Amino acid sequence: MSLYRRLHERFGTVGLMLGVIALILALSGTALAAKGALTGKQKKEVKKIAKQFAGKPGAPGPAGPAGAQGPTGPKGDKGDTGEKGEKGSTGETGAGGVAGKSIVAETEPAGTNCAQGGSSFHQQGSATKTYACNGSPWTAGGTLPVGKTETGSYTVTSEAGTGVVAGFALGNITFTIPLAAELDASHVILSTGSNPTCTGTELHPTAPSGFLCVYESSKSSMGAGEIFTAGLTNGANTTGALIGYPPTAAEAFAIGSWAVTG
Repeated sequence: MSLYRRLHERFGTVGLMLGVIALILALSGTALAAKGALTGKQKKEVKKIAKQFAGKPGAPGPAGPAGAQGPTGPKGDKGDTGEKGEKGSTGETGAGGVAGKSIVAETEPAGTNCAQGGSSFHQQGSATKTYACNGSPWTAGGTLPVGKTETGSYTVTSEAGTGVVAGFALGNITFTIPLAAELDASHVILSTGSNPTCTGTELHPTAPSGFLCVYESSKSSMGAGEIFTAGLTNGANTTGALIGYPPTAAEAFAIGSWAVTG
């Protein structure tokens, strides 16, 4: 075993370094006593020797015990309370309705309140009923009631100056709600001006009960118009009619409005 290792095991790194330094000081004792301090050369020697004998740092010691928990920090200021929201409005109750009550529907026999039968509706707990009768314009198969009017407009054009049926260019008049019966020629009037039966205008079409009144608004290169059923006879079907004009030249047209009353 080397001398350095034996000394290191006996005195340790620090003790060995101190011993070496003491040895250097002893050997240069005369100069130290004379001057009271190490010379520059002696300092260099001490540093050199210290570096040679300095060992690597030892392993970290075990972790110390956890420190006590620090005091709780100061509590933040409480935010301002927000403004209270407005109360929402309550929805409106339908006409004749009562909030929170359900609607009861019942079959209505023919001849009681509806001539052809239908349905009745009332709110639970109420004796007041509303009826939807078969044949009403608002039910399947319903027809235009007597005295009620529907209106519309028409356009007839011909680019070639010829008609597709018997020399006539045709347009459609369609009833959204059908009539209860067809109209013959005496109850269908094409008004091109003042008329004692059809007293409306192309902007405000009207018709007496049981009549179809057609108001010619404007035309160009067209002869006198006529109103046909789908069978090409003068009059109107329950769902509408055809209106025809004989073109007299190319680029011909006719426009207008209509009204029909049940």
